[in-house]
Amino acid sequence: MERNIIEELGSLALATRLKNLSERLARDVAQVYKESAFDFEPRWFAMIYALKEGEELAVTELSAMLKQTHPAVNQVANVLVEKGLAEERKDFSDQRKRLLKLSSKGQQLVKKMTAIWERIKSANDELLNEASGDLLSTLDKVESALDQQSMYERVNAKA
Repeated sequence: MERNIIEELGSLALATRLKNLSERLARDVAQVYKESAFDFEPRWFAMIYALKEGEELAVTELSAMLKQTHPAVNQVANVLVEKGLAEERKDFSDQRKRLLKLSSKGQQLVKKMTAIWERIKSANDELLNEASGDLLSTLDKVESALDQQSMYERVNAKA
């Protein structure tokens, strides 16, 4: 049997293990999108979903809503605008603020993808149930604990 260093490291490799799991899930979902003839990447999903109601949102709002960095949100926003899935404009009251909303092409894509997202959710639910069903609750607790004290602070407290 092949040695699994990440598994051996246990909690020391928590971030690596979560990243590997995330990449594995995203890779499979990307394949589903491709086979369904959707020009869509998994990393766009959260932002598209946040914009799907048609509301115009600032990049800073999206960053807070998605719990992602401003540069990461800007990067995805640029791709969505380039692909014609989102429209952007400057805020009239604050020209530094970049506002985004789904374009009509983006809204049409959301309608077309709703069924596939339901299938993905169903598959995720099935996977979580097979794995004990409490992973999302555990992730909520870990995120909440990190909101209270960052990993940086926790590591430095051990010095």
